Amino acid sequence: MKLLLVEDSRSVVAFLEQILRREPDIELLPPVDNGHDAVLAVQRWRPQLVLMDLVLPGGMGGEEAIAAIMATAPCPIVVLSGQLATRGRDRTFESLSAGAVDVLAKPTLGGLEAVREFRERLLRTVRTMAHARVTSRRRTSLRGLPVPPSQMPPVPTETQPCALLAIGGSTGAPPLVYELLRALPAPAPFPVVVAQHIVHGFEPGFAQWLCATGHTVEVARSGDWLEPGVVYVSPADRDLLVRGGRLRTQPSKGVALPSVNVLFESVASFYRDRAVGLLLTGMGVDGAEGLLAMRKAGALTVAQEGSTCVVDGMPGAARALGAARQSLTPAGMGLLVAALARTASRG
Repeated sequence: MKLLLVEDSRSVVAFLEQILRREPDIELLPPVDNGHDAVLAVQRWRPQLVLMDLVLPGGMGGEEAIAAIMATAPCPIVVLSGQLATRGRDRTFESLSAGAVDVLAKPTLGGLEAVREFRERLLRTVRTMAHARVTSRRRTSLRGLPVPPSQMPPVPTETQPCALLAIGGSTGAPPLVYELLRALPAPAPFPVVVAQHIVHGFEPGFAQWLCATGHTVEVARSGDWLEPGVVYVSPADRDLLVRGGRLRTQPSKGVALPSVNVLFESVASFYRDRAVGLLLTGMGVDGAEGLLAMRKAGALTVAQEGSTCVVDGMPGAARALGAARQSLTPAGMGLLVAALARTASRG
């Protein structure tokens, strides 16, 4: 695959090249160090993947370059982000709205084990994201998007209103979580819990970014009471569960990512048919079995429609298991969450 590095730090470029040049299936294009040249290079070389820093010299930063690339020569873009400053984290999530498909934390000083872990994460991300589904796009809202009759969501009943909305996602999901919260009237008449696969250290910025939707958004803590109108985001390296009316976090098993399965299964146990589960785009199969548990408990379960996913791994696995009562486009899910709020408010 042709891969383009957009990075102004020579030391970071040298470190990444040392890893990537050893891989026979990766062809490195000449690196560029600013946004303007990045746009021109993508238009000229049509790489299968771009690794892009957000803080670049010149008049065009990484976010603006991503937007220009996605409007003129769309291709998968993975953001290389430091995770130190709050402003940097905000730009990270704005870059996902602009069209980037994933975030990779920049390498930090460490021993051989840290280098090995970064190398494995980098190569896994590169090989997966090079096949991500991207299209030319400009920023848009779910509001006003046409929804065909086959994609109209199920109508919630007033005798069974939603008491909890549970959302799970991975690659490509953060911008969709943002738009779903924008479609959900604030304050919502029920709590919202979100398990999003995210790099450790970025979850405070993720929560802060989601606050721009008008909702109160918090990184979940063990012992928190679930309150209507509040959105709870899972810590990046811990599983989030609901236990009655409270939240609980626990160490993640296996990989250091919040498990969508663990969250959905806990929701199925305690909220049963009073919950709604949405499984969004993402690689892997996490969330499929949890969504099935929710459906068996009587909950309304929805998987994102495959052609609209950046990676149709998690929703596709859920559909294969029969876990989703319905597959909906993002616009259809936007209509659903708005309807849930109206019904719950009347109840």
